Amino acid sequence: MGKKNKHLAREEKPAEAASPPPQQQQQQRQQQQQPQASTSSGAQQRGAAQGWGGQGVQQRRPPQQQQGAPQQGGQQERPQEAGVAKGGNQQGQQRQPQGQQAGYQQGQQGKQQGYQQRQPQGQQAGYQQGQQGQQQGYQQRQPQGQQSGYQQGQQGQQRQPQGQQGGYQQRQPQGQQGGYQQGQQGQRQGYQQRQPQGQQGGYQERQGPSQGGYQSRGPAPQQGASGGGYHQQRSQAGAAAPPLPAGSIKRGTIGKPGEVAVNYLSIDMSKMPAVAYHYDVRIAPERPKKFYRQAFEQFRVDQLGGAIVAFDGKASCFSVDKLNTESQNPEVTVTDQHGRSLKYTVEIKETGDSSIDLKSLRSYMTERIFDKPMRAMQCLEVVLATPCHNKAIRAGRSFFKMSEPGQRWELGDGYEALVGLYQACMLGDSPYLNVDISHKSFPISMSVIEYIEKFGLREKINNNTDLSRSTRYIEPFLKGINIVYTPPKSFGSAPRVYKVNGFSRNSASRQTFELDGKSLTVADYFKSRQYNLQYPHLLCLHVGPPMKNIFVPIELCHIEPGQALNRKDGATQVSNMIKFAATSTNDRKKKIVNLLNFFNHNLDPTISRFGIRIGADFIMVHTRTLSPPQVEYKGNNCCSVRNGSWRMDNMAFLEPKPVLHKWAVLYCAGQRTIPFAQVSGFERMMYDRSQIVKVGLEPKAELLQFKDDRDLDECFVKLKAKNCDLAFVIIPNFGTSYDTIKQKAELNHGILTQCIKQFTVERKLNPQTVGNILLKVNSKLNGINHKLKEDLRLKGPQNTMFLGADVTHPSPDQREIPSVVGVAASHDPYGAAYNMQYRLQRGALEEIEDMESIMLEHLRVYKQYRKVYPEHIIYYRDGVSDGQFPKIKNQELRGINAACARLKFQPKICCVIVVKRHHTRFFPKGDVSQYNKFNNVDPGTVVDRTIVHPNEMQFFMVSHQSIQGTAKPTRYNVIENTGNLDIDVLQQMTYNLCHMFPRCTRSVSYPAPAYLAHLVAARGRVYLTGTSIFHDLKKEYEKRKIVPEFMNRNPMYFV
Repeated sequence: MGKKNKHLAREEKPAEAASPPPQQQQQQRQQQQQPQASTSSGAQQRGAAQGWGGQGVQQRRPPQQQQGAPQQGGQQERPQEAGVAKGGNQQGQQRQPQGQQAGYQQGQQGKQQGYQQRQPQGQQAGYQQGQQGQQQGYQQRQPQGQQSGYQQGQQGQQRQPQGQQGGYQQRQPQGQQGGYQQGQQGQRQGYQQRQPQGQQGGYQERQGPSQGGYQSRGPAPQQGASGGGYHQQRSQAGAAAPPLPAGSIKRGTIGKPGEVAVNYLSIDMSKMPAVAYHYDVRIAPERPKKFYRQAFEQFRVDQLGGAIVAFDGKASCFSVDKLNTESQNPEVTVTDQHGRSLKYTVEIKETGDSSIDLKSLRSYMTERIFDKPMRAMQCLEVVLATPCHNKAIRAGRSFFKMSEPGQRWELGDGYEALVGLYQACMLGDSPYLNVDISHKSFPISMSVIEYIEKFGLREKINNNTDLSRSTRYIEPFLKGINIVYTPPKSFGSAPRVYKVNGFSRNSASRQTFELDGKSLTVADYFKSRQYNLQYPHLLCLHVGPPMKNIFVPIELCHIEPGQALNRKDGATQVSNMIKFAATSTNDRKKKIVNLLNFFNHNLDPTISRFGIRIGADFIMVHTRTLSPPQVEYKGNNCCSVRNGSWRMDNMAFLEPKPVLHKWAVLYCAGQRTIPFAQVSGFERMMYDRSQIVKVGLEPKAELLQFKDDRDLDECFVKLKAKNCDLAFVIIPNFGTSYDTIKQKAELNHGILTQCIKQFTVERKLNPQTVGNILLKVNSKLNGINHKLKEDLRLKGPQNTMFLGADVTHPSPDQREIPSVVGVAASHDPYGAAYNMQYRLQRGALEEIEDMESIMLEHLRVYKQYRKVYPEHIIYYRDGVSDGQFPKIKNQELRGINAACARLKFQPKICCVIVVKRHHTRFFPKGDVSQYNKFNNVDPGTVVDRTIVHPNEMQFFMVSHQSIQGTAKPTRYNVIENTGNLDIDVLQQMTYNLCHMFPRCTRSVSYPAPAYLAHLVAARGRVYLTGTSIFHDLKKEYEKRKIVPEFMNRNPMYFV
């Protein structure tokens, strides 16, 4: 920065501070006598690709004062002194003085950087940067009566002793130094872990006053007390950053530090009572449930004296007051929106353990209770949902607001998209309210006649309209939805709501039913009650209980508004929904804030009675951005990864198989046959591009036509007889399907196929498309596309099997179909080549039942390729909810261990749960740009503080560049780590594996083993197509076993 700033820094030397207390003076003397610790620039990077020993940046701020010791700082770059490391990192100084300043400090003392924690009295809290003898580090203290401020200070520079230390070291107490150290003379860098007795360094769990470590926070710092400070400012991205986390779990240190807003709101519980009471609620009759809330509200007013109670809508309620459960009259009458009266009986009684300890939510972070306060969290969730029930439609944890007039977003086929507020209480350093937007399709409220004209027939109904030919298009939409049947005025009765079973067999003029022992048509019945049907020739709707024959004319029916259906959206709805929902982080935040203003939680009397207030803006969290790996191709050619992608250009694949492969192109000769010239052009382009990337294909392919599925079988038999290695199959626009091709090729004939749509060959065939196809082809032919250049600074475990598992479940309306287990395991040194196993198991079962036999097969293949069994197994498990973690640990990990025990070896196992179904999002400052169209965080961004559980090893990571919309971070929960893998190693390895997905030259949103397991499960689902009834799943699996020799020859055929 030049001499000017250097002299300025000297001139701005702070005034002499007030004398510290004797205890502090003594501690300072002890520290000066101790040898300076080795250093490692933990959270900083020099440049984009440089390592973790780079020069730390110190920020310059104007002079500021704080409690007797005014400190001033400046942004400095000091000349590098002989024999001193450019960037050093002293991790984890811990002191326990009195009368000190607390907060987030960066200082300079002997080129030290690290996490420092102090536990003083009468401190000042804030974000401090100091230059105290070239010392930099995160400091966290536990204060009383603090002040907050952004401070920089500068005191004399101290030098480290000379000496050279190297290696990854962990040392025990009494003045020892440990860590990842790389030294030249006078240079030490390292992550250090130390134990008590006046040492510095390490993440330590505090047991008593003499030991340092990550301490759970005391009272929150009182913001805004100090001058010129980092007050709780509302910025474009959110509120002020919270302090660093509590807890005893070591957190990551590497990467470029930053800050980002996250969609969590703080919950002020300072006025919350210590105890709430839990009551069981019983409402009869059981149906319809949608009026339970109305019935309970009436009961609350009539029988509970208007006491403020939070009701969950089903069977529980919570109150801060003791309720009188002896009700005089348990019967209540409610009136629905159509004027019909319904009677319910409501009873409440205390649960067995009715008292809920609400103060556990406050002591959660101060007393470090390891058991999660789940009952208090349940109570909090019900209370915070109260204002949403009255104004919106609930579906899951989200509350959907009806669309404004003229602002409906139609998805096609009679559906519209509604936006809802998702909210859930999350346990981080303290309880937070996670708020996000949800999108869901709802049937548009309109008359059934209008729906049929607009979306079914796409023409006006007249006297000649015959619906019987169109029922297969219309009935799937109407079946299972609620309609409001409005009787003619002559009937003198209120509208009724029915569920649709389907259409009647005959039209209203011919459909008969029994009335008083006589057979009568629907049209005649209405005519007898002074109403002539407008469309007697149309079919009726069969509604109500399926066993009863209740038929109502279509013209008197209307689709009920606000129905949250549990059905799978069609391709059209999904496509239109993505266009509607994919917005930038800035737009997403605006939508969330608008919904929060609409529900206005803080004005709700129930929330106020519980003494709760939620924050008005998103909290800020500290981030670290990891360096991307270098991607290596044949001939030691390397690519740099930028914004989550890289260009292969004309590089050859790392390890293509050197043999020439026989190949063929199959295309369908149907009504719209693809022209032969285009098939020939596809063959030529594929061969030309294969020569560049060195995939061995013979110069000429065999071109074969097939007419139908039977003809396709004959083609496969011919190719198998000729020992054809690969068949490209052009899927016709109409006729033979992808599922049929894969079933025949892989289950019957054992031949490798690569499918491509006819539309793609005709319209989209270009070098990029062909190159993408060859990425898959090379993997299928046992080649390796690329590997990652090894980073010597942070080496991962050697001789490692990467294991991924996923279970796909049928949609809610297909519960008779089994779930499919997919497991992929690596068998090469780079984590690039995988083999697969799939299984069928009963629907909706999440844990994998047959893990032991699956693992035995994977270990056999690993031994076959590597000649040894793995020393480490890194297991990425996808698709598991938080409540199922114990099942995975007890069942699946037990199965893995049992398989290893049978083979008489014991590897170190690290199990990481990959969670994508959550609503945590990151909202960086700034606006959209040409290079960041949705204003997302950079790939490699990690958050493992504040919003993660203090006593669990977990972290959020965004490893990809979102193509459209707000990037969803993946949450990783480490539930087993018998090899004690360092969190920095694990995070970097996880990020690196996101670059190993063979189908593309981009980093993907979660590691390749889990992604490939998802493909395996999807392929297993393909094998089920065409079967609707499954009896014995073992027999069904035996019928669908993949040809064994084919699996041995091409283990990665499934990509």
